[in-house]
Amino acid sequence: MSLIRQRYPGWAVAVVLSLCILWFGNTNKRQDFSCRAQLGMEPIINQCGSRNLLDLFMAINGNGEGYLLLSGKLRCEGKDQTVNDILDFDYEKEGRYYDLHLRKKDTVINKFLPQLKDEKIMIKIRKLDRQRYLLSSNKHALLVCTSE
Repeated sequence: MSLIRQRYPGWAVAVVLSLCILWFGNTNKRQDFSCRAQLGMEPIINQCGSRNLLDLFMAINGNGEGYLLLSGKLRCEGKDQTVNDILDFDYEKEGRYYDLHLRKKDTVINKFLPQLKDEKIMIKIRKLDRQRYLLSSNKHALLVCTSE
């Protein structure tokens, strides 16, 4: 009888091997991430004299692509202005940062998040608690978002 069979029962060896296979199998899988936030547009930014909230949704697909979706209504001079915009990007993961390459730079989202106008955008996603994440660039914090 082998030394392993003498010291460990067969089920224990099977469990350890299964865990190793699961762990190694998951190391190369795509990492998807999505979160949502509300952007508060202060009167100074939107030049309408009122505070407005816009919904922002960010998705990073494990295939090197992602997008930002901004939607909502701005109330300006008594009129509602609908905002719907998508900003597509490609990315490469470099350490703890995502290097974003925007597909188009002149969008409504760039107007509300001017930090996204840069040629090279490095975003770090840091988990704050169970559902909240801090998205920051190498210069400053961008927003806190919630993931489901």
